[in-house]
Parts: sequence; C-alpha cells; structure tokens
Amino acid sequence: MARFKDEGFVLNAFAPHLQPGERILYYAYGVKQPNIFLILLLLGGILAWLLTKEYMVGMTDRGRFIVLRFSGKLNVKEVQDYYIGNVQGVKTKTGPLFTYIDIKDPQKPFSAKFHRMGMKQNREYAMAIAQSLNTRQLAPPMAVAR
Repeated sequence: MARFKDEGFVLNAFAPHLQPGERILYYAYGVKQPNIFLILLLLGGILAWLLTKEYMVGMTDRGRFIVLRFSGKLNVKEVQDYYIGNVQGVKTKTGPLFTYIDIKDPQKPFSAKFHRMGMKQNREYAMAIAQSLNTRQLAPPMAVAR
C-alpha cells in the first residue's frame, strides 16, 4: 500500500519546505481518489490509477500543516501550507479504515484520506494532525514522534 516506507525519505522530502529550526512532529501518507462511481465506470483500471493523487502531509512544531503532492516518480509536484491558527473550513473524520481531512479554503482547498495501514503509525499521526487542525492547537507530542 504505502510507497513511503523510509522515514528518512519522508523527512528529507519535507526538509526544503521547513523554516530554519522547524521540525516535523507528525506526518502521514494519504490519497485523493476519483469518485467511486467514476472508478467503476473506468473499471478500476489504469485511468483511475492515473487520476489518484498522492500526498504526504506533516504538522510542524510551529503549527504549520504542510501538504506535499507527489508525482508518479516520487518527486514533489506541489506544496501547500496552512497555519493551524488561521485555517478555515476544516472537516475531519476518523472511521475504521480511514482518517479524512478536508479543508475548504477558497484559496487552497485540500482533501485526502489516510489509510490506517498507509505506513508505520499512519493512523496515529493522521489522527494527531486532524486533532491539531480541529482544535487549532498542536496535539500533544507522541513518544515516538520526531
């Protein structure tokens, strides 16, 4: 499922987008897939795979939510960031398999789902990020967070 199994790769992908001295507390791998009816119409094939967007999101110790969108070759294609104190239109939900994060910002909307098995600690980190976005405060650090 996950293409990002190496923590070093993940942290290195965020490094150019961090401010001096800023650290990533939580990160999670997520996707945005086409509507299920479109996937069925395309028979779940290559076209649906091509329309799927892959994201790595991170929450920093300074309250920045950073979104990295990857291209097929694991290159960062797009970067968005939000400050948790200023972000508007946040909606999150955690179910048995996925944590959903949806931001209805008119300037830079974001929506993705994060599978519990997306990568090591994907569920815990995605839930901590969702909690931070909802409460507009950093979630308490986990013992294993870096």
